[in-house]
Amino acid sequence: MISLSSCYSVRIVNKEGTPEPDPLNNSGNFYKGKKVHVIDTTISLKLQEGEFFLIERCPSGGFYSVEYRVTFGGVLLSAITFGKKRKVKIKYVCLKEQ
Repeated sequence: MISLSSCYSVRIVNKEGTPEPDPLNNSGNFYKGKKVHVIDTTISLKLQEGEFFLIERCPSGGFYSVEYRVTFGGVLLSAITFGKKRKVKIKYVCLKEQ
């Protein structure tokens, strides 16, 4: 079995905001104590389709953090399908409602 490791990830964080709490999240990393929403899917891109949204709107109206990860397997899938299929992995945390 071959394990394909991550090529890179980009995380954008709002330093002025307060994250939506989740006391049950004991992940032990950046997301500890934060309510994390995860999108892990494969999308098909077609010329006829317009734009679409994968991320649901946060109740507070803003994001605390957004992380986009590109894996080696995702790069291979995109190359084999000539960019028509993309593996998408996004983690995001909403701002705490005031």
